[in-house]
Amino acid sequence: ITLVVFDGIAVHHRTYEFSNEVNSNSEFKYLGRFIPSTDFLSQRFSAILIMFYRRYCSIRSSTLRSQTSPNHFGVKGIFHGHAAQRNQVRMNANTTSILSGIKPFRILGLQQIAVGSTEESSMQRLWVDIFGLEKVGRYISEKENVAEDILNLGRETDSSVPIEVDLMCPLDENRSPSVHKPALNHVGLWVDDLERAVEWMDSKGVRFTPGGIRKGAAGHDVTFIHPKGNDDKPIGGAGVLIELVQAPKEVIIKLGKK
Repeated sequence: ITLVVFDGIAVHHRTYEFSNEVNSNSEFKYLGRFIPSTDFLSQRFSAILIMFYRRYCSIRSSTLRSQTSPNHFGVKGIFHGHAAQRNQVRMNANTTSILSGIKPFRILGLQQIAVGSTEESSMQRLWVDIFGLEKVGRYISEKENVAEDILNLGRETDSSVPIEVDLMCPLDENRSPSVHKPALNHVGLWVDDLERAVEWMDSKGVRFTPGGIRKGAAGHDVTFIHPKGNDDKPIGGAGVLIELVQAPKEVIIKLGKK
């Protein structure tokens, strides 16, 4: 079994010899012998790994800011030789990214705020007539018990995008979910890689609401962080429902400049 560790500068190999004997835990017995890895295959793998690392850094440089030094990057994995586990890779439980020194995503900015009320006309009068926000759409969902007007706050520029303001009214005040309780229903955040963000946060104990990643009212993939943690997932929104929104490519480019 060969363990490969990449520290950002060089690739280090450690090859260990095991016997064919399987112990009571269905694991191969370690013989305690270390074998230097100097074969041609290992050298070729080193070159390929370094090439992919440099390519990754090149792609991410425009959207990822980090003060982490190269020596903080690492790859750790154990390939088990048991027939039933041959194709499984066990990673450290504290990291789901191959670059363990950084988060595999970025929060790019505020995407939306959503307010709820049973008085639709009052919200329209304040946000549209008084504040002057532009209405750009309307969304109705029987399943989510909501009728909402979608407004834009701000203008699109080379380095910014409008913030969405959702005015939410329940279709039936006596049904759940009650989108008007609390009145500040939720806030939304742009994320450059939603799937990786959810995977990483879940490994850190963040609690998400049921439903997983799905299409939101504006057509983007979304998911929600639960307002409260629990025993299994202790990290919640501290009383606030938080929506994570997958940013489209053009938003990543614009907000990634900041």
